[in-house]
Amino acid sequence: MTDVIGDFVLVRSDGIPAYNFAVVVDDALMEISHVIRGEDHISNTPRQLLLYEAIGWRPPLFGHVSMVLGSDHAKLSKRHGATSVGEFRERGYLPEALANYLALIGWSPGENEEVLPLEELAKRFRIEDVGKSAGVFDPEKLAWVNRHYLKLAAPERLAELASPFLERQGWIRGRDSGFGVRDSEVLGFLARAVSIAAQSVDRLDQVPARLQFLFDYSATTAVANPTIRGEAVDSRAVIVALADELTNSGPLGDKETFRALAARVRERTGAKGKALFHPIRLALTGEQEGLELDLAVPLIEAGAQLRTSGVRAIFGAADRAAAFLAELEKPGSLA
Repeated sequence: MTDVIGDFVLVRSDGIPAYNFAVVVDDALMEISHVIRGEDHISNTPRQLLLYEAIGWRPPLFGHVSMVLGSDHAKLSKRHGATSVGEFRERGYLPEALANYLALIGWSPGENEEVLPLEELAKRFRIEDVGKSAGVFDPEKLAWVNRHYLKLAAPERLAELASPFLERQGWIRGRDSGFGVRDSEVLGFLARAVSIAAQSVDRLDQVPARLQFLFDYSATTAVANPTIRGEAVDSRAVIVALADELTNSGPLGDKETFRALAARVRERTGAKGKALFHPIRLALTGEQEGLELDLAVPLIEAGAQLRTSGVRAIFGAADRAAAFLAELEKPGSLA
């Protein structure tokens, strides 16, 4: 057989065992019964079988599967993006989503089902059903699976997992500070906020962009945007009515109180639909798009009620509307 596979090295000149020798000893001592690996290891298998025979150990059963390819059908590598578990975690993929998706590459659980818990996937798995052709890693499919699991995850768990991304923005204090996610009041608020934001993202690292209106609101910055300022000038009557109504109302703590306030602004101005709600969005979030207002505004009000140094101060709806109107009425803004 050496005429076919050559006289391979067992121990290098520096005394370190070579791969084929080390893996045989390691697997044998751990009593590994089955080895399933990529087809790039096919050439190693006969060498390892010789070592098992020479040492007198019973070899495991070997199986080789096709390699996973990138979207360009080349061997998956770093140039295709994240390739390690740690990188996927850093980007905000849930572990159950990643495990579920990886199980689908080159194999199907059948019954026209794809999103299944790991226990069910394990029950249905048969090595004989694994495809012979190479599977392609599809980031869009992974994102789709992750979105599914984000919608199922408990709010408290999402808040815990998203906390590092919020800490990097400087919006909450870290675990070592004694505040932040250790504060039950902050954790409850974050659980509510993150679970809402997670309904419209692919990964948890995208949550900060959806919550920027909460922590980074600036009337000055918003009105300085020519597009926002132009629309706000044209919709000044709505913003004036909004600011006035908020001055005389309590916090908009739920959908119903926000909708009731919007109805009063509509009655005062005659504005409807986008002509009503978009100026309200501009004034209260400083953004042109984002979460549904009947979700975003109660979040703003809940954040404004927080009394802790563990989270950046959040301005309430009344303060935001007043500040936005004041910026809008500064000399030159209405020109």
